[in-house]
Amino acid sequence: MAVFLLFASQLALLGRQVKTGHVTGVGGFLFMSFLFFGMRPLYLFLENDYQLFSGLFRIQVGLSDVVSGMWWGTAAMIAFWVGSILFRELGADWLKRRRQRLAATPVLPIITGSMVQRLIGFQIVTLPVMLALARGGRAIYGSALGAYAYDLPVPLQAVHIFALVVIFERYRRQSDRRYLGSLILSGSLFLVFTWLMREVSMFRGFYVAGVMIAGIALVQRWKGRASYAWLIIPIVLLQPLFQVLGDLRYASNEDLVVEQVVERSYGEHGLTGAYWHFYHSGGDMNIFDTFVAAKAAEVTKRPYALSWLYVPMHFVPRAIWKEKPEKGILQDVSFMNGAPYCPGIAGFFLLDGGKLWMLLSMALLGFLVSALDGYVYTVPNAYLRACLLGIIVVNAMFLSRAYLWFYFYQLLYAIVPCVALVRLVGKYARNPRRAAVAGKVTHVYRGSRP
Repeated sequence: MAVFLLFASQLALLGRQVKTGHVTGVGGFLFMSFLFFGMRPLYLFLENDYQLFSGLFRIQVGLSDVVSGMWWGTAAMIAFWVGSILFRELGADWLKRRRQRLAATPVLPIITGSMVQRLIGFQIVTLPVMLALARGGRAIYGSALGAYAYDLPVPLQAVHIFALVVIFERYRRQSDRRYLGSLILSGSLFLVFTWLMREVSMFRGFYVAGVMIAGIALVQRWKGRASYAWLIIPIVLLQPLFQVLGDLRYASNEDLVVEQVVERSYGEHGLTGAYWHFYHSGGDMNIFDTFVAAKAAEVTKRPYALSWLYVPMHFVPRAIWKEKPEKGILQDVSFMNGAPYCPGIAGFFLLDGGKLWMLLSMALLGFLVSALDGYVYTVPNAYLRACLLGIIVVNAMFLSRAYLWFYFYQLLYAIVPCVALVRLVGKYARNPRRAAVAGKVTHVYRGSRP
């Protein structure tokens, strides 16, 4: 009864966000948390799937431990949600002022043919760089440039996303076949670049995140508002495919056969079984199991606020900071016995300072993510707003299972290129008379409200 009650509580919490009608970072975080702390323990309970506890973590776990883990996982989600509500109350005046400034800039930037050519040019220039990185393969992380070269594809992919959004907007507004070729070319360059990214990292999120960001950004410009259906339905439908891509993480692009990947995704366990089997202990939903193990672990050190303070320090090279924590991990994760698993951000906060610290940190995190949501939805530039929305929402989903510093830098790597490229699509046309620019203006139109 407790398992089903907690499952329903998490689902109701997610439902409150879905009712808002537009995706947010807060909603993205709660959606993924529900999969980890709701769906996985439900599968564990119904299928008696305790394999990770006895095999990897070497601990004995019963149903009471599963229920306790769900209680604290749900409490962490509620604390995150409370923090987001707190921002809406305390930041109401700030949001009101930003909305007023947004209302004063109702006209979208002008898109010219030369701008489109320049953006496609930037996309083309990134391909040789990505080809060189792909040639280095997954050993690039251990090269002289290390993590810096490994992370380089992320900002370069952001260039493709911004270009695709702007060019899509040009075609959508004009509905002219002359512009369709530019859109197809831009989209093709983006997909080729993303496909090459797979050669650099075995982590699916490394390259899949960009596709999700582009999807949300394009829907935002197409519909004027991206609802949760555009976020939740594609992810749920493609879960078996994500699972197989994870199983084949060490296979090169040349070794992948589309037909075999699809067959393994949806044919091995049957169509219905493929979705249910996604939550088994050998898949991606091991966050809850690791969280329960972290709660039972005898921790020898507590970094407390150091995990927050470490975030801006992670960029310091190891050559300068000799005592830099290995892989940026400050917590005592010896209970994982060397496995590359994560207890989720809630689990890391739990390891930082215990249960109360976890709840306080989750509330602060919810406050900050909600502040990002408020900022993004009041960004005047509609193209930048659409890109930032995708970046914030998708990375908030990954935040539910990642480190603080990882989330911060993934945001930074994607946002900075988009902000820099805004200058290429012109300044805001506050006065429609600016449309009369001889021979260069393609169109000026009023933008949609967030």
